[in-house]
Amino acid sequence: SSALAKPCLVRTLQPKLVARAMFRIAAVAIGRRALLAPRAPLLAAQAPRCFAASPLEATSKLYDDIVLKSVKEFQANQKAVSDDLDAELANNKMVLFMEGTPDAPKSEASHNTIKMLTQAQAVPFVSIDVLSHPAILGYTVTKTQRNRAPHLYMNGSFYADHDGLLAKFNTGELSKDIGSEATKSSGVFGGELPIATY
Repeated sequence: SSALAKPCLVRTLQPKLVARAMFRIAAVAIGRRALLAPRAPLLAAQAPRCFAASPLEATSKLYDDIVLKSVKEFQANQKAVSDDLDAELANNKMVLFMEGTPDAPKSEASHNTIKMLTQAQAVPFVSIDVLSHPAILGYTVTKTQRNRAPHLYMNGSFYADHDGLLAKFNTGELSKDIGSEATKSSGVFGGELPIATY
């Protein structure tokens, strides 16, 4: 009886093994057919990508939208914002409204302004980040009627924006107006900026 059971057991296992092998062969054949079947080119299936005609124009429009929203935010909170920022202008000789901070400017114009003020040794001055709240940018844009920050105020009134500071820097007027010779080196490196003041 055990001799009869073995062939039966083998017979029942063999169809399962054969079925498993046939399934593997069929799966490989289907996979090959899928690999060999002609496909549509990948580029034809993708939608064409749209690019701005001019990235500078797109960025300029985006910045103008930010300025409009900032002016609206300032107008909504005009009394509180004006009181605080007018006090800063009154209490400090120089106030720079810039994008970012002097240690980490967030725009090329703000970075260049910090470099010009450093070269002229215009100290001390207070910097206010116009990106910290939209109403701050709205305040300085409304006060100066110029959309692009940075804006430098001297003795409570508007002095110049980036382009004005650049023109004054190139003519040497910036150093004469707001510069300080006291912090520049003397001796062999006379007139140069100090390497460090610790």
